[in-house]
Amino acid sequence: PSFSKFEVSGPDAEAFLNRITANKLPQLPHSDPATGQTSGGGIVLSHALNANGRIQTEFTITRLAADRFYLLSGAYAHLCDVDLLHQSKLAGEQVTIRDITNDYSVLIVAGPRSRELLTQLTEQELSNAAFRWLTGKEITVAGIPVRALRVNYVGELGWELHVPMAQVAALYAAIWAAGERLGIADFGLYAMNSLRLEKAYAGWGVELTNEITPVEAGIQRFVRLDKEFVGKAGVIKA
Repeated sequence: PSFSKFEVSGPDAEAFLNRITANKLPQLPHSDPATGQTSGGGIVLSHALNANGRIQTEFTITRLAADRFYLLSGAYAHLCDVDLLHQSKLAGEQVTIRDITNDYSVLIVAGPRSRELLTQLTEQELSNAAFRWLTGKEITVAGIPVRALRVNYVGELGWELHVPMAQVAALYAAIWAAGERLGIADFGLYAMNSLRLEKAYAGWGVELTNEITPVEAGIQRFVRLDKEFVGKAGVIKA
C-alpha cells in the first residue's frame, strides 16, 4: 500500500506526539504473568490539526516501546508530513524523527482465512487473545522479520506486514505459496478503496481535508478533549 512511514523516538517522543495529534496515544506492550505472552503495542488513528482545528493529516500510530512509535500516513502527503513533524518540534525537545518510507514495504493479508494462512508461516500465536485487533508486534513470518499490525483499511480480519524492502519479494512468494490451497488472490489499492467505502472508513484527501474539522467530518471519536493538543480550541468552537 501507499504509505509514508516514520519512526518517532526519544525521551520526549510521547509528549511530542501527544501535543501534535488529537487522539490518545496507544498503550505500551505488556507481559501476561499467567501465560508469559507479551501483548502487542497499541495502535490508534490520530489526526494532526492546525490552530483552527482543521485536519492537517492522518497518522496510524503504533507504540513499539515506551519511547518509540511507528507512524504511517498517506504516501501522497509524504513531504507535507515530513515538514509537519520536523516543524512541530519545540526547541530543546528530545525527539528523533526518522523517515523510513523507503526502508519498508507493506503486504496486506486480509480475509476470513488470513489467520489460517499466516499460521503456517509464523510461530507467533495469532488468536484474538494472543494478537488483539489494533495491536502490533515485531515477529517473523517465513523466517523474515516484520512489523505485523492487526489493522487494515479493508475492514476484514487481517494483518499489515511491514517488511524490509529488500525482503518483500521473498515474503510475497512465501505467502503466495502458503495461500494457494486457500484460494489466495491479489488485490490492489482501487479494490481496497472500494472496500473501505463499504465499511464507511473516511479517507484522507477525499472525505478528510484541510478545509474541515473533525466535528464537520464526523470523526469526533478520534478526538480527546481531556488533553491539550494543537487545534483543540478550534475543535471546541466547531
